Amino acid sequence: TTTVTFHFSESVTGFASDDIVLTDANGTLGALNSTDGGRTWSAVFTPTPNVNDSSNTISVNLAGVTNAAGRAGVGHSRSANYSVDTRDTSAPTATITLADTALTAGETTTVSIRFNEPVTGFDASDVVLTDANGTLGALTPNAERTLWTATFTPT
Repeated sequence: TTTVTFHFSESVTGFASDDIVLTDANGTLGALNSTDGGRTWSAVFTPTPNVNDSSNTISVNLAGVTNAAGRAGVGHSRSANYSVDTRDTSAPTATITLADTALTAGETTTVSIRFNEPVTGFDASDVVLTDANGTLGALTPNAERTLWTATFTPT
């Protein structure tokens, strides 16, 4: 999130969230606050998730804003362009460990696959055993879905 500040040339009344145009904003604004009698206003901006856009703006419809003399503003005022990139571009990584690394005939061991973040859709088809000389039993995740274990049986 970030704070958006609206600065008027003089104190205004009637400024409300429905005067703010967020059509090209890729986000939402929280409650408006002024601490200086209505000349400067601020609100917390929360960007829309999973967006990558460098041409965002926030506008104010000045017709809903009046000065001390009761005159309404005219037209719109628009912010400079800003970018929003809320995509999750980090891919999960995994570390694979075996409880026993020197197996003999008839032994099995537990294989642990620990991910750096929770994962979904992980199953036996994702495990490559080409050079493993063995088979892997059913994968079982922990509650957080960050640690998956299975029994490895050597050939």
